[in-house]
Amino acid sequence: MKLRFKRKFKKVSNTLIALLTFLICSTALAESRFGELTYIKDKKMRGKDNQWVRPHPGPFVWSFIEQGKGNFVWDETDKHMKYSQERNQKILATIWPYAEWDQKTCNKKKKGRPPFKGFPKRMNKPCSMPDYLNFLSLLVDRYDGDGNNDMPGLTTKITHWEIMNEPEFKMFFKGTEDEFVEIFIASSKLIREKQKDSVIVMAGAAAMYPENKKFWSSALPKIKDYFDIANIHHISGPDGQCDKDFWIGEFSELLASKKIDKPIWVTEAMTCGPPVKAYINAFSKGAEVIIDVGVNAPGAKMSKKGRKKLNEFIEQVDGFKSMKIITKNKSAEFTMQDGSKRIIEF
Repeated sequence: MKLRFKRKFKKVSNTLIALLTFLICSTALAESRFGELTYIKDKKMRGKDNQWVRPHPGPFVWSFIEQGKGNFVWDETDKHMKYSQERNQKILATIWPYAEWDQKTCNKKKKGRPPFKGFPKRMNKPCSMPDYLNFLSLLVDRYDGDGNNDMPGLTTKITHWEIMNEPEFKMFFKGTEDEFVEIFIASSKLIREKQKDSVIVMAGAAAMYPENKKFWSSALPKIKDYFDIANIHHISGPDGQCDKDFWIGEFSELLASKKIDKPIWVTEAMTCGPPVKAYINAFSKGAEVIIDVGVNAPGAKMSKKGRKKLNEFIEQVDGFKSMKIITKNKSAEFTMQDGSKRIIEF
């Protein structure tokens, strides 16, 4: 009896320890201010432990999962989930509403060149919105962590969903603004209905050039009630130059002009100059989370020295509660969760 009791007690104790560890890690993760774009096949693009990851383009593409009507294959999405939860990473899932088998039923136009290898060649509004929403429902159901129809072994659920990517660019969406709005609102409504603790991230605006502003000035008022986090991307422009604060200043002004007061994330951040300075400028203008484009992303490359300094900066301030610029000596003061202060020169 004693031996049996000890074994049971040990088993219960191990279970409690595992549960407490999971809860502690999850709490720490929720406070991360940083992340990376990831591409799991590239060893240098798999993200850091205890931070956000945004697989790009990622496995959450309609045709990657539903490979023919009713033929659902979850291998790649499960692979990403398992890899991330083993490293206490939090996934920001980008939803791509395209399936080649669906697109060709109503879109007879010439197929375009896909932006990524193996990606659908047609990227218009789904021919069958009910079929798309059925896919989306099953996707959320598998990774929402409610205990019903979840991925086997799921311990870290997906809560943050980014609906589409840079829809103002024909490279990523060939439909109209109204069609984007229709897809976005329908997707948001479904996710919120199925997952009460879901967080909807606005489709990342590609930049704040005039053509981008024109699109979003019109679209934002139509979708503002259907997202929780505003989202801007920052990639070096055609001239190879970068904005000093990842467009946060101009993006904040645009949001304010539409009476939108929501947290702002940068879910693609590319730097051309000193990265720490750009990050501090963006945080000071209101960015809540910044996701780096990663080591091997196309475009401007961060120097090894810059990458080292950025990693050191992240280690010093990740999880900070608030920050402010100290103009006098060109430094920033970060207040941590425990109330301590950390001064970073830039």
